[in-house]
Amino acid sequence: MNDIQVQTSQEQLRRHHSALADFGLFAFQCDDIDSLLQRAVELVSEAMGIPLVKVLEHIPDRGEMFFRSGVNWDSGVVGRETFADHEGSPAGYALRTEHPVVSPDVDEEDRFEIPAVLRRHNVKSMVNVIIAGESAAFGVLEVDAREKRDFYEDDIVFLRNYANLIAAAIERLRVHEELRRSAREQNVLAHEMGHRVKNLLGVIQALASQTFTENRTAEEFRAAFIERLQALSVAENLAFDSGSEHADLMTLAEKILAPYLQRDRANIEIKGSFTRLSARRARMFGLALHELATNAAKHGALSVTTGRVRLDWQVNEADEGAFVSVNWQEFDGPEITPPDRKGFGTRLLKYAVAHELEGNADLVYAREGLRYCLKFPVKEK
Repeated sequence: MNDIQVQTSQEQLRRHHSALADFGLFAFQCDDIDSLLQRAVELVSEAMGIPLVKVLEHIPDRGEMFFRSGVNWDSGVVGRETFADHEGSPAGYALRTEHPVVSPDVDEEDRFEIPAVLRRHNVKSMVNVIIAGESAAFGVLEVDAREKRDFYEDDIVFLRNYANLIAAAIERLRVHEELRRSAREQNVLAHEMGHRVKNLLGVIQALASQTFTENRTAEEFRAAFIERLQALSVAENLAFDSGSEHADLMTLAEKILAPYLQRDRANIEIKGSFTRLSARRARMFGLALHELATNAAKHGALSVTTGRVRLDWQVNEADEGAFVSVNWQEFDGPEITPPDRKGFGTRLLKYAVAHELEGNADLVYAREGLRYCLKFPVKEK
């Protein structure tokens, strides 16, 4: 190696080290994954002197690699294009084998099917390295050159180190987001706990009133009332418990509404397809249902023996995935009017639950009975 080659190699290493240092500092300060990935591809492009760089995010449910971020690609490519994730794809092979995939001459490449978008951009050489993850790989970092070139060991080491740094930064953002989400949820639960404590005596009074009007003897009243209190305790626990990994909506609904059922069970109708949710989503659904039942027992259809409630839900499929549509409707209860102000219960139903379930909610104070519609995805985003 002559002096010029040595100087060139040293300058290349300097750029590599500089890019790693700059990205490390940026990643430490950044709190947005799209900004993180965009800066990552920009620095790689500058460090290697190659315009086309991209990050492909693995979407295992669809068997695809999504073009999440890139630099110097034509309009409409980043955020839209997808590649296959199988071993017949360069990026897919790197993902599956966890080994760098180097193609110094795309025209001579016979191991893989070259994506059409690379052909359109006149890519002649490329290298793919995996972006690992805590439990599953995030995706692949790919560098695409418009001229035939060799990628040397120093280049591969740099890209692997860089991809590992990206993976660590993504994991940090995920952990921080989970902590923020957990903090929001705990805040909701804390407010709900306070709300429940304040209203518990009112609910017990409503249950006692309902139980007493069902023409029971003192002994029958005592037994029925204690049974309902026990059911109420179960409902309270279900609303806040997150011990199991998943919960069935029908079981959850039946147990939460059990304290309010009349002996003939004619006052509450529950219909819904078998639906299992994560503990977190089931808990938020339970909070909404518990609030609705509490309100109905104090002010709505469940506050009188003639009142009725219909709860139903269904799961529908959409391009973005399955979602649950829940409907709560009250009938034959006292005439209701919208509250003068939005209390915690209203805010919980309309905003907090919908936000935490990543869906939307509609609460209607119809004169003939309260209506509540909740729609949210089955899986967390």
